Amino acid sequence: MKKLEQFFEKKRVEAKFKKAGPGKKLNEENKTSTENASQRATPAARQQPAQSAQMAGQAALARMDAPKTGDKKMVAAKAQMLRDMEKDEQLRSNQASGGSSSGASAQAAAPVGYCDNSAPISVTGVFFKCSLSERLVPKSQLNEHIRECLMVQLATDALQASASMVHSFNKDKDKLQVGIDTICKYIDNVCNNPGEEKYTKIRIGNKAFQDRVVALEGTEEFLQSVGFQRKILPHQDGEEDFFVLCEEMCADLDKLRISKDILTSSEPVKPILDRDLRVFKPSPHGARFQLPEEFYNLTSEEIKREQQLRAETVDRNAELRTKAMRENEEQKRMRRYRYCLLRIRFPDGVLLQGTFHARDKVSSVMEFVRNQLVNDWQPFVLSEAGGHKLTEENSTLAELKLTPAAMLNFAWDATIMAEIAASQGSVQETEYLKPEVLLLLQSL
Repeated sequence: MKKLEQFFEKKRVEAKFKKAGPGKKLNEENKTSTENASQRATPAARQQPAQSAQMAGQAALARMDAPKTGDKKMVAAKAQMLRDMEKDEQLRSNQASGGSSSGASAQAAAPVGYCDNSAPISVTGVFFKCSLSERLVPKSQLNEHIRECLMVQLATDALQASASMVHSFNKDKDKLQVGIDTICKYIDNVCNNPGEEKYTKIRIGNKAFQDRVVALEGTEEFLQSVGFQRKILPHQDGEEDFFVLCEEMCADLDKLRISKDILTSSEPVKPILDRDLRVFKPSPHGARFQLPEEFYNLTSEEIKREQQLRAETVDRNAELRTKAMRENEEQKRMRRYRYCLLRIRFPDGVLLQGTFHARDKVSSVMEFVRNQLVNDWQPFVLSEAGGHKLTEENSTLAELKLTPAAMLNFAWDATIMAEIAASQGSVQETEYLKPEVLLLLQSL
């Protein structure tokens, strides 16, 4: 049986070898493949295309090689952005080699033309008039000055002063509103549940109280001015700090309600931007400005980060932009500047200078100029260097791209002046600024 199996196994192996074809040595050349290659048919020669077909093909190739319109715009946009980046880099290099670090910081935050080192200093800073003290205070010292004034006011009118502190020192409006609502709820609980002791106590360690009330500046002063006193009371297995409403206020619910109304109706202290009125003699440097860093919303470090972002997103920003994208970029540009320095040049060459918020409207500029005129009743127009008249009085200085500094030209309204001359026979056109304003005249 075993021999029979070996016999059939041998036959199967021989059948496999026969199917594999004739054997050959490993070092023997593959004659078969060479012979097969020589036996392949030679392809027929390709005929020359007709002249019309050649012309059509060339036209198609030309269309493929020609850049698309969108590609041209993309390339142009990229090139423009790269040029802008090179200018900014050159400006930073010049600033780094020029002077003190503070000057370089101010220059880095300013575009070319608004921080000219060779120009006279335009303003020494931005100043505000404090409504509490009537004093002029530099912007850098404004918050501390308001804080000192309110702390002094606590001694005479603690309720109003502390409510003003709450509104003035907490900039997050959402958190501020939550804190005010929480305090009002404490007061309402006392008023709506007279005689119930649990509503007259606030556990200071309570998480909600810590997050909503204690986190806001001025709230502790307000609670104390209402009549809450800090006391240590037993709580669970130990002792904790509480705010406890005094008995006098528990009995005077009307006064409690008044304190609530004061908190909800108070407003933050609003200092008034000082125009920093200046008058200069005629000067060829009237259109050159050197502005302090306070005029800008971006510091030198923020400028550097902005440049890095521009480099990283150059491809994305170079794409064709929609109207919404353009409007969004315009809003960002307008938020770049806090203030605006304006010089108004009169026909006699005298320059009137004032500081404005970037969000101020043209009407504020017109009022500022009118208050300095001898004949403040006479209509006048202000125009830019290119001749464009500022007729839209509700437009802001940022919207008109006058920020951070600009020169405007003054002229009497020619149409009205002609009507006045026709009715009166003559009109005063050569006197402009009041005598007391001219006393401020100085060289630029």
